Amino acid sequence: MRILIVNSLYTPHIIGGAEISTQILAETLVSAADVHVLTVGGQSRSAGVVTEKINGVTVHRMPCNNLYWIGEAKTRGTLMKTARKLIDLYNPVQIRAAADLLAVIQPDLIHTQNLSGFGAGIWTACAEAGVPVVHTLRDYSLLSPVSSPLASPLLSRIYRLTSSGVSKRVSAVVGISSHIMKRHTDAGLFPNAARTVIPNVVDGDIAGAEKDFARKPLRIGYFGRVEPEKGVHELVDVIRSLPHEVVEQVTVCGDGGLRQKLLERCRHDDRFVFTGKVKPEEARKLMAGVDVTFVPSIWEEPFGRVIIESYQVGTPVYASAVGGIPDAVWNPDDFLFPPGSADAIKDKIMAFYSLSGGEKKRIQAQCLKHCRGFTKASLLEKHLDLYELTKTGSNGYPLDAAYGQVN
Repeated sequence: MRILIVNSLYTPHIIGGAEISTQILAETLVSAADVHVLTVGGQSRSAGVVTEKINGVTVHRMPCNNLYWIGEAKTRGTLMKTARKLIDLYNPVQIRAAADLLAVIQPDLIHTQNLSGFGAGIWTACAEAGVPVVHTLRDYSLLSPVSSPLASPLLSRIYRLTSSGVSKRVSAVVGISSHIMKRHTDAGLFPNAARTVIPNVVDGDIAGAEKDFARKPLRIGYFGRVEPEKGVHELVDVIRSLPHEVVEQVTVCGDGGLRQKLLERCRHDDRFVFTGKVKPEEARKLMAGVDVTFVPSIWEEPFGRVIIESYQVGTPVYASAVGGIPDAVWNPDDFLFPPGSADAIKDKIMAFYSLSGGEKKRIQAQCLKHCRGFTKASLLEKHLDLYELTKTGSNGYPLDAAYGQVN
C-alpha cells in the first residue's frame, strides 16, 4: 500500500507536537507500507518540488504559494499572518500544485494532518483524484485561525463554514482525543466520515524512576510553555501559599511570556527553580526527579503529551479537566481538577501529600501500565486497521472515548 501523509511541516522543520507526531506516524508505517509525505518547504517557487528520503520516508516539499512560508511565521506581523491564513481558506494555486503531485505519486490512500500552507481545499484535489482521505485532528485550525475556537467567534464562524463544505470529501476522521473529535463534529464538520479516536504516540522508554515514596515534603514539577492559558500562574500562587513542610521544591521547566513575571513573583521563595526551555532528555530527567507533575491548563489542550511523558518516567500527574487531557490521565476521577481553580489545585497537592509511601508506589505502577497504550505498536495496528476499513468503504470503526466525552 502506498500512503501519502500531508502535513504543513516535516522534520527538520518542527514547531510543536503536531510535527513530532506526524513524523512518528510516518516512520512507524514504513515497516508496513510505502510511505510518502507531502509538505511545504521554504525554497523559492522557481526551485520546484524538492524530494528526499528521511528514515525510509519519501518526503516531497512543495514551494509555498502564499505570502510567506509558515516556518517564517515568527518574523511576520499580525496583519501579514492574518492575510496568509485567509488565503489558506482557499488557495487554488496550491491546490493545483498538489493535484499535479498526486498524479505523480499515485497513492492508494491519503492521510492529511495539519493543513496550514495547503488549506482544507486540498481535500477537493484528493477527491478528484479518486483517492480515499483520512484526516487526523491535531488542533483547532479548521475552526479558527487562532489557537482556540473560543478566542474569536466571528473568525471561527468563517473558518467553520469554509471547512465544513470541503470536509464532506473526507472518508474517515481521527481525533487524537475524544474532545477534539466532539468539538469538530458538533460544529458540523465531517458529516460523511467514519469517526475514531487514536491517541498520539509519546516516544520514550517506559522505565519508572526509583523514588523515596515515603519522603516528605513534596517536590512538584510543571513542564510546558509558561503562558497564561497553561494555568501555571495559579499553580505557582497556590504553592507559594503552602508551607515548606508540605512543598520543598518546585521545578518550572519551560519558557514563555509569563516566565519573567513569575521569576519576580517568586524571588523571595527559594523553593522555585525556573529552568527555562531544556532539551527533551533533560526534561525527562527533571520529570523523574519530582514526586508529582501538575498540568493546570485552562485552554482546550487537544492532547496531554506531557502527561504520558511524565508517566513514562514513573511520575504521577494531576491535571485540569479540559480539552483532551481527560483521555490521557490515569484514574481521572481522582487525578483531574476543574481548570482555573486554585482551591482544587491546593486540595490535590494536600491529597498527594497525605498518601502513604505504599500508596504512591502503587500509583506509579498503574501510571507505568497506563502509558503502554500510547506506544508505536498500538499506533501501527490501529492505523493499518483504519486504512483497510477506509479502502473498503466500511463504517465499522471503533470509537472509544477514554473519559466519556463522545456521545
